[in-house]
Amino acid sequence: MQVSEARVHAFGRACHIVVDNSVGRGEEFLSLCRDELARLELKFSFYNPESIVSGINQSAGTGSFTPLDPEAASLFDFTHVLWRESKHIFDPTTRILRDCYDPDGKLRASRDQLQGILKLVGLQHLERNDKGVHLARKGMVMDLNSCVRPYAVDSLRKILTRNGAAHALIEMDQDIATIGKRPGGANWLVGVRLPKGTRATIARLKLNNMAYAMRGDYEQATLQENERYGRALSPVDGQPIPGLLSVAVKADNCLTACSAASMARLKTEPAGLKWLESLGMPWVAVDRELNCHGPLAP
Repeated sequence: MQVSEARVHAFGRACHIVVDNSVGRGEEFLSLCRDELARLELKFSFYNPESIVSGINQSAGTGSFTPLDPEAASLFDFTHVLWRESKHIFDPTTRILRDCYDPDGKLRASRDQLQGILKLVGLQHLERNDKGVHLARKGMVMDLNSCVRPYAVDSLRKILTRNGAAHALIEMDQDIATIGKRPGGANWLVGVRLPKGTRATIARLKLNNMAYAMRGDYEQATLQENERYGRALSPVDGQPIPGLLSVAVKADNCLTACSAASMARLKTEPAGLKWLESLGMPWVAVDRELNCHGPLAP
């Protein structure tokens, strides 16, 4: 058997790991991956009540700071870069706004309720000093899972490389990274669902020794007054952002791909497409009329 594989659940998403077993080390590689995923989930997951993120949420408005070690501090640095470069539209405190919408993306809160909840949104209310971090307003919550997932994928890839794995694929929902090619020399292929008229088509992307991230899902778009919107919500007014519905980027690592896809999706459509064109990386994007753009578009 040339490969060993495992399917696990982490950070609220399914994770698929395929590793080289040509010299009988497949289970060893999978064990290393499981241990690292367990460590990161325990430390950072929004869903784990004992994580650093949960501790920050539980202490919101109390004046109590949550300490950060170098790894956590680095993750917060990354989050702040995205927040700053997106002109404060990328904001991990917007999770609370999801409760204002039903599963179909329709606003179920009243306008007054929405305005009240918006007072609990804004990364500018995150205080940070040498004691750690603190959310200034009681009731605020933050969720870093969308940043931790690509970090986790990159971390697993580094561990496998350091331990001698020559072929591997790590896939966690919309974040993917590979090492080399498949054992035997075949390409790693990633399937991406894209619109083609009123149907969907599967584009197969070659992903050898690279990483990939997609943000947004055009198939989960919501219709409002006959216009499509993605599920990203603005921290300014709590409304769906009128940007690209899906953006996928290939890069050398998953965090870079995630950064590019996230930033493009939170801009207006023309600005997002222009920005993607300036990056010099392979990408594909779906606009609000279900047109595909970019060098990876079929």
